[in-house]
Amino acid sequence: MPAAEQQLLPLFQAGRHHEVVAQARQLEVQPQTQPLAANVLAASLFQLGEFGQAASLLEALEATLGQDRDYLSLYGATCRRLGLLQRAEQLLARALQLDPGSTAVRNNYANVLIDLGRDQEARRLLEQVLAEEPDYQDARANLNRLQFRQQPASATPAGPASSASAAQPTWSPADPLMLAFAEEEVKLAGGVGSSAGRALASDLPDPQQREMASEQMQLAEKAVEEGNHSFALKLCSQALTGVGANAKLYATAADAYIGLRRFQEAEICLLQAVSIGGAGINQLINLVSLTSLRGDLTLASYYLDQAAGLDPSHPHLANLRTNLAQRRQTLAGSPYAFLPQWPQP
Repeated sequence: MPAAEQQLLPLFQAGRHHEVVAQARQLEVQPQTQPLAANVLAASLFQLGEFGQAASLLEALEATLGQDRDYLSLYGATCRRLGLLQRAEQLLARALQLDPGSTAVRNNYANVLIDLGRDQEARRLLEQVLAEEPDYQDARANLNRLQFRQQPASATPAGPASSASAAQPTWSPADPLMLAFAEEEVKLAGGVGSSAGRALASDLPDPQQREMASEQMQLAEKAVEEGNHSFALKLCSQALTGVGANAKLYATAADAYIGLRRFQEAEICLLQAVSIGGAGINQLINLVSLTSLRGDLTLASYYLDQAAGLDPSHPHLANLRTNLAQRRQTLAGSPYAFLPQWPQP
């Protein structure tokens, strides 16, 4: 029989992450005796949004794989998703020492430096990456985000718009810069700023506050599992100050709202989680159900296709497809319409 990692790796490369998890359980993969297989399992858990489980596995693998660049990058990305920024910085710094020429590692390390308010170091790394790979869009977006953050605020006082300026757009509904965090982190292989920048850096929570917020996020997730949804929302509220715009935090809040049958709030929080951290399989599955529930079956089908693209082996996809077909029959002749005001469920 081939080694466990040889059985799991093709499934991972095919994006069949639930099958990786199921097969790993059947093989009784343990980090102490099968570190490479456990690393593949952790990568699949990361892809499924199970960051806490992935972190536990990766922590147990550090003694064995602590000199592997890809392992350190995955562990660093996992810690970052959990709000453990200091730990993420340490791990990605070690990955960078092992492979200082890697543009992906430098870009991911710059992400964490920006989170920590170390803007000058992040700018240096991103400029190096773009000098070598001018078409590296993820690094370009990160540098743009950093440059915007360091621009001084406009001195023009806010007030009523003049008739001349009223014709010009004053805001844009699209903010793609936050998406820059997700793309590179999920791949297994592979001075002083301006006054505005200093002000933003001074608003960053201290490491102790971030650690406490990370613990609150874990407690909130456990509270959801135990059905204590209102308490979970209180914990999410407390954690928000410490971790800021964190995809896992908003996804946990969405799970709590689902438990409370507050489906509109759940959908809003899920969309924030996807916007911040990229679309995870669990978030997409919930979006299928939520959009189907309010009758937007075209959007539900889109999310189902996106979920299948991430992991066609997920056991819920077949049921979701059947449920969507039944909803189409039920709502036949009643196409979805954008009403002036959405009814409360």
